Amino acid sequence: MPRTQNFGYAFGFLAILLIYVLVLSLVKNPEIGNLPYYTFRTFARITATYIISLVTGLFFGLLAATYKTASTILVPLFDVLQSIPILGYFPAAIIFFISAFQGAEIGLELAAMLLLYTSMEWAIFFGIIGAVKNIPANIVEAAKSFNLEGLSYIRHVVLPAIVPALISGSTLAWGDGWFFMIAAEYITYGGVTYSLPGLGSYLAKAAYEYGDMNLAVVLLVIITALVMYINFLTWHRLTEKAGSGAYKPIFASTWSRRFALSGVRRLAPVRRIGMSFRFRHSVLSVSKKRMYTKIEKGVALMALIFLVLVVVMLAQPNVPSGDEIVRSLTIPEMANLPFYTLATLARLTIAYFVSLAIALTMGILAAERKGFALVFYPIYDIGQSVPILALFPILFISISQVFGGRLGLEITSITMLVADMIWYLFLNIVAAVKTIPDEIREVSQLLGMKGLKRIRHIILPAIMPAVVTGSMLSWATGWNTVIFSEYMPYGSEVLSLPGLGSFLDKAAYQEGNTVLLGFLLLVMTCLVIAVDRFVWRKLLRKIERYGAEVM
Repeated sequence: MPRTQNFGYAFGFLAILLIYVLVLSLVKNPEIGNLPYYTFRTFARITATYIISLVTGLFFGLLAATYKTASTILVPLFDVLQSIPILGYFPAAIIFFISAFQGAEIGLELAAMLLLYTSMEWAIFFGIIGAVKNIPANIVEAAKSFNLEGLSYIRHVVLPAIVPALISGSTLAWGDGWFFMIAAEYITYGGVTYSLPGLGSYLAKAAYEYGDMNLAVVLLVIITALVMYINFLTWHRLTEKAGSGAYKPIFASTWSRRFALSGVRRLAPVRRIGMSFRFRHSVLSVSKKRMYTKIEKGVALMALIFLVLVVVMLAQPNVPSGDEIVRSLTIPEMANLPFYTLATLARLTIAYFVSLAIALTMGILAAERKGFALVFYPIYDIGQSVPILALFPILFISISQVFGGRLGLEITSITMLVADMIWYLFLNIVAAVKTIPDEIREVSQLLGMKGLKRIRHIILPAIMPAVVTGSMLSWATGWNTVIFSEYMPYGSEVLSLPGLGSFLDKAAYQEGNTVLLGFLLLVMTCLVIAVDRFVWRKLLRKIERYGAEVM
């Protein structure tokens, strides 16, 4: 098996190298000679940001997981931060860094890394906390009996326990970095386009500036191939190593009668079909499911207000006067805010139900029919490796040629949302169907339950918790995509759809209204938190309380 894997890695490397040679030889474009350099810059940018996210995620995650006071402050703070759509506050970061560095490349680089960092950090942080909370009680008690405290406890108990969650969180963080790559590298502000050397900016320029759809498709293929190869070369192997065995404490005594507790807590074995690799994960940590205390809710509220003020101050260092705030928030377009809110929610809702219908159908078929799974999983692995935002310019230009600019943007926006939201739902559904007890399956066969009857009485009740968990994740990620897809430079004009995302983009990029930007960000964040708390978490608690009984 290792020899076969090594052959696969070598073959993949040679295939990518061949693609680069053919593209450099055959494609005619002024910048095509810089393709290897652009690849290096994008890879270096994502890697450097991931290392920073890993270090800070480990530090703050362990601090919050092992000290109650730190947890009271950090967990609600990070929960509020991850609830804010990343592309919602990115305009403020752009304004700040462009102003601070007079448009120099270092300012753009820092803005891009800030966007990538905030997309990566939360998966690592919450994954670590969830892993520490799930350490078996007998292991914790054994550690106490051997007087393991402080750094010794972290070294011999906590660190081995968080390895699987750290790999899972890192895999998700790495994928999110590629997801936001094009948004970080290609920026339009105040009618001026800023770009960083990289694959994402080159793809955007190929679509928007050169109008070369063939080159844009070629670059998308290269990005997808790179993402898949890196995943198989690194995260796939690490996931396999962390996916076997169980938490096995090993006690060893030295001649000095000093005891050490070490062990590796590993996840359940990873089931593979073909060469499938799970790019996005369905894990929702314990810390994300639990109810907050009144103190933690107060911390979260203060953190939210403080962060909105920080965004406004970053975008506008001079404190706005009361009259300026009133003027900024009483522009004529503010009368359309309720309609914009409903339009964005409608777009998200339509995309969610389309994603749910497809995910349910494909997930159940993939889990129940091996023949379908063998065909579907390779297609799925390729599809989920495509950075969705990088697909946007290609998809929009293709659709707009048929349906025109505005209708094409509407169709593209919903299509992008479906392509983004479907993976979390699909992964959770497949995992849930696979964990239905064999006894239940055998009883259903004895009772002659087949087809729709089997789905209605066996499968659907069993997968409801997974559907709700997947819905929480897919709905949250949809907010970033809707911000990106509602506002689109199109030739000499800017096309936009009525919605919160486009309103926020116009406030930042066209009008420079930082007060309005902060207000819209607050509205959007409150919507995200409200839907999460009063819809998804309420459903999840109800299902966990009453259970989904198979009848």
